[in-house]
Amino acid sequence: MGVHLRNASSRPWRDAARVMAVVLGFALLTSRLELSERLVPWMRQHEALQLDELPITLLVLSLSLAWFAWRRVGDAQAELTERKAAQARVSELLTHNRDLTQSLFTAQEDERRLLARDLHDEVGQACTALRIEATYIAKAAHTQPEQVVSAAQRVDAVAQRMHRLARDMLTRLRPAQLDSLGLESALHELCNSWQGQCGVPCAFVVKHLPVALHDDASISLYRITQEALTNVARHADATQVQVSVVLQSDTLRLCIEDNGCGMPAEGLPVSGLGCIGMRERVASLHGDIAWQDAGPGVRVLATLPLDRLLKEENS
Repeated sequence: MGVHLRNASSRPWRDAARVMAVVLGFALLTSRLELSERLVPWMRQHEALQLDELPITLLVLSLSLAWFAWRRVGDAQAELTERKAAQARVSELLTHNRDLTQSLFTAQEDERRLLARDLHDEVGQACTALRIEATYIAKAAHTQPEQVVSAAQRVDAVAQRMHRLARDMLTRLRPAQLDSLGLESALHELCNSWQGQCGVPCAFVVKHLPVALHDDASISLYRITQEALTNVARHADATQVQVSVVLQSDTLRLCIEDNGCGMPAEGLPVSGLGCIGMRERVASLHGDIAWQDAGPGVRVLATLPLDRLLKEENS
């Protein structure tokens, strides 16, 4: 590659040397043959055709062609520079996509590992406890009726724990509220649940949220809000949070704002897997996302074009 570039860069100078050699050779030839002395009498015989003005015209033409060639060379160099910059950007994006894909695979495996551990630890122990209690009930049904009642209560407690575990797992895999209640109710339930877990007031504001959003848009908006609230709980030390979904003209704006410690001096570390996932979800919907200083606190603002969110039959 380096040898090729060096040859390409030296080619114009070699071409210029060849042109100069041809010009000098022609000048020597005309001097030796005295072409001007032979052409002048002939051109005087045809004065009516103004052939004596032809050399100056050819000189102007040569200068014009040289200027034209110089401009085209400049345009070609500018185009080459832009092409190299575009190739560098494409290479950077490919590298970023490869890293993101690997990160997504890692996150997927981590989630599967966590689910497998929960199933093994919680569900396995719960099933074992149920079998023990069932055996105990069968043995004590006739001799110790009061112990049967206690065992039945323990079975009920284990069943409730298994139900909560299954519900939490299903929520991690797919928010059930999106299918049964819709996006607005799902976001409202998410804010209430987060508020109950973290003990921080979380207000939810919605204005003109379209009903006919396609499934990818709904799940992306839900996951972006979920990740933003998770980051608030981990890093913000906030006492109040507001989640708002507002439709303005043909743009949907999702905003998650807190009154916490705000951005550090070096800016937010938005290169983590969660923030990358938020950015990729917004990019898949042809939108933009920004982390802004809300002074105090941080504002996460996602701006999405409405035509990319609606179902095809309603768009």
